[in-house]
Amino acid sequence: MISAAFVLTCLAVSLSPGQTLAVVIDQSLRAGRSAGLAAVAGNTVGLVFWAAASTLGLTVLVRTSQVAFLVLKVVGAVYLCWLGVQAFRRAGRVKPAAERKGSFRAGVVANVTNPKAAALYLALFPQFLPADGGTFADTATLAVVQMAISFSYYSLVVLAVHTVRRFLDRPAVRRALDRLTGFALVVLGVRMLTLTRSAV
Repeated sequence: MISAAFVLTCLAVSLSPGQTLAVVIDQSLRAGRSAGLAAVAGNTVGLVFWAAASTLGLTVLVRTSQVAFLVLKVVGAVYLCWLGVQAFRRAGRVKPAAERKGSFRAGVVANVTNPKAAALYLALFPQFLPADGGTFADTATLAVVQMAISFSYYSLVVLAVHTVRRFLDRPAVRRALDRLTGFALVVLGVRMLTLTRSAV
């Protein structure tokens, strides 16, 4: 049975600002609501990947192998910085048409290359499973609930951005937001490089 403590913990994790939030907002600003929702869907697929990896014991590898951890965080950091540079480059340009495929990919990559996503399944889930580790169904139920919470929250973020779209579409505002988003993504990328295994 899903506990209230688990739901509240998942909410806290989702509400915590990080690279997923930055990527979702970036894609929403870049190409509108459909692109933002595509990024949310991509992020959810990334969570499915980590849930599957957790059942296979691969998330433990991220925690115990220095090489695996280093490769993951470097790839993730480079990708975030690349997204940030792209945001800087498009500052002030005319908004491009929605490219859902690219936005979906951005959501997937941002999640799959995030060591903290692995830690979510490695450190959080065992605390809410039975003492014997539980069954596959127990783990799957927790994963589905966590993904539903994550998907719902980030979808609301996309809708919030869409609601103030007219204001955000003003050239001066868009220029400032693109630069701010680009800066945030680069900062997150650099911060990821400083992560240690103890942090996840």
